[in-house]
Amino acid sequence: MQDTSNALLKEIQEGSDAGFAALMKQYSPLITSLVSSFCASGGGARDDLQQEAESALLKAALTYDSTQTAVSFGLYAKICIRNALISHRRKVLRRSRRDMPEKLSKQEKSMRGVFVQTQNLAQKLAKLDAVLSPYERRVLQEYISGKSVPEIAEDIGKTSKSVHNALFRIREKGKQFERSAETD
Repeated sequence: MQDTSNALLKEIQEGSDAGFAALMKQYSPLITSLVSSFCASGGGARDDLQQEAESALLKAALTYDSTQTAVSFGLYAKICIRNALISHRRKVLRRSRRDMPEKLSKQEKSMRGVFVQTQNLAQKLAKLDAVLSPYERRVLQEYISGKSVPEIAEDIGKTSKSVHNALFRIREKGKQFERSAETD
């Protein structure tokens, strides 16, 4: 087996694509196992980790010294792949930490915008409320709560036509209010 691995490594070091394909097939279970464990621990996207692992296997094959006997190629490859995946995870974490203030800033701006819009709407409703009659105010409250015109008419004890007319007047007063706010 050692002679076969050494012959395969020699082919790869001489530039054989077929040799690397055979090595990939042989070490596919190891790569799959390591990539899965790094995916589970938040190490990055599976495709990115797979590419990193395959690149590390190629680099291990190209740099392994088959004349030494202290470390087998399998152990050397496993260490190289694992180290590459650790480096990739660190890079992903650095990138996410670097981008975090920008993401928070966008969220804060978005939240400020919603807050300002809500305050503006509350101010407009308060000003509109001041020009509405008590009947129109009640119709508007019922309408805003999600009730239909027939439901409002039944609750208030008026006809649907009366409620439609009140909603029309409310809209007209709202438009007048908007026009006066634009000219101010």
